[in-house]
This record gives sequence, C-alpha cells and structure tokens, in this order.
Amino acid sequence: MSFRIIKPGFLATVQDTGRYGYADRGVSQSGVADEHAYHWANRLLDNHVNDAVVEVTIGNCEWQALDDMEIVITGADLGFTIEGKAIPLWQTLLIKQDQVIRCDSAGQQGSGIRAVIAVKGGFQTEPQFGSRAVNLREQMGQALQAGESIMTLPLTIEARTRRAIPYYYKPDYQEPLILRLIPSYQYELFTQEQKGTVLGQQYVINSASDRTGCRLHGQAVQDVPSKMVSEGIAYGSVEMTTDGQPIILLKDRPTIGGYPKIGTVLSLDLAKLAQRQAGTQIKFELITLEQAQQQRRQFNTFFGIR
Repeated sequence: MSFRIIKPGFLATVQDTGRYGYADRGVSQSGVADEHAYHWANRLLDNHVNDAVVEVTIGNCEWQALDDMEIVITGADLGFTIEGKAIPLWQTLLIKQDQVIRCDSAGQQGSGIRAVIAVKGGFQTEPQFGSRAVNLREQMGQALQAGESIMTLPLTIEARTRRAIPYYYKPDYQEPLILRLIPSYQYELFTQEQKGTVLGQQYVINSASDRTGCRLHGQAVQDVPSKMVSEGIAYGSVEMTTDGQPIILLKDRPTIGGYPKIGTVLSLDLAKLAQRQAGTQIKFELITLEQAQQQRRQFNTFFGIR
C-alpha cells in the first residue's frame, strides 16, 4: 500500500510528534509544525497519537494512490483536488487506486501555508532515534522526491461512516495572532523599557523564517544584553539578537543557543504561528507558567497525549 510522488511541491516531509531525550547528543526535537492540525488528522482516522503524516508546505504537489486508502487532510487550504474536484478538508475520505491528489502552489489568501496529509495507520517510513520526523538541517531523513513511493498500511475496511471535525474546532488562520509569552528565568535581565518595546508593538514575520525559527521584524530593542554562554533552548524560546529583533525557535531548532531569552511562547500558539506567512503581524502577551500548563494539559487530555 503506498502513494507514488509525481510532484513533491515546494516542501513535503514526513513528520510525527518528534524526538525526545536526545538533546544531550545534539539531536533536536523536530516534529510536525501545526500540532492542532496533526492531532485532529490522526483523531479522525482513529490513529495512534504519534502516527506519521506528511507536512506539505506551500503546495504545488501531485500524488497518485497505488491502492485504495482512507485519508484526512487538515491544516492549510492549498487547493487540493481529486480528478478536478475539490477535496473537503478536516474530514475522512476514501480514495481509490490510481486516483491522483493535486494541490495548487497556493490556496486562498489567509488559508494557511502548511497542510497535513494523514492516512489510516500512518505513513510507514524508517524511524531514526525513535521518530519518523524529518529534519533537513540535521540531515535526518529527506524531503519527498518525485518518483519515490511512500508506504502505508493495508486498508482493512471497505468503507465506514465519514467523520469530520466539529465546526467550532476548525481554526481561522486569518484571525489576529497573539502569542502568549511565558517569562523565562532571563526575563529580569531586560529593563522595563526593553520589555515594553517587546510587549507593546506589532511585529511582522520576516521572510527568512523556516522550521528552525521564526524571525520577526519591528522596532528594535535597544541595548540587548550581551551574548551568553550557549545553553539548552526550549521549543518556543524567544531569543533577542544583538540587533534587537526576536527569533522564535521552532521544531527544527538547534539544541543550544547563546542569545538571551525573554520568554517562551505557549506551544499551542506556535501551531497557529506555523500557518502564518511572511508579512503577517503578531503581538506578544504575557501568560503565567501555571496558566500555560493548564492550557497544555487540557489539550493533551482531549487528544489522549501522555
């Protein structure tokens, strides 16, 4: 059971929840950028919470099903079609052998930039360090290539009741984006004026952003504390560079860094950030560690994440 990749598009990689417990060896977490879209895709298919999906960035891809299979596409609306007919997102679909899935280079304006394609049972690539997640920066796996096939499990049922996300859980990728910031232990290294600059303005996402980090541009923070001895850095850490501009560290970040960190963005908000393109405005807002833990705990409980 497999898909044949006719055209991989701008960037398509296999992802799951990522690698844990290897940072001391210099291996980063990796994993899917939009956790909300990822976990809903697997939930709708009754998959395991860590089953592998394909993350499609921007689009312009073409896949051929070599067998009948059940799939779900969540996340960005990149104009997916089968035989010229639009594919509904956020619900299960049964596709037939030899049918071709296509998507445009861009979907509707503001519809997101990353889509998640999931199959029943997950994509069956070779795990490395306990995960199938691809990290191109670390040369851990590779992006999908034209002509290759990506394996799936056999479809064990012919059809079943279609399942879809309740409408009130479907995200709006055009709504204003506020990133809730947990103050770090280095928060007090910054003056009240510097904190006010970071929290009191609208930043714009820089086009140099990728899965390693989201670079922001705005009014520069003056006299940022000097570089520090490199230390471990968490997912969502907001480093303040010497030019006074923030970098939000994402799934493919290195395991250590030497810039001072004003805080860490709540992981649930990073899923929303993963869908925003260059030029999007964002704003930071403080949240306590206890509030952040409660929000994350509710999310994990809902999806059965342990």
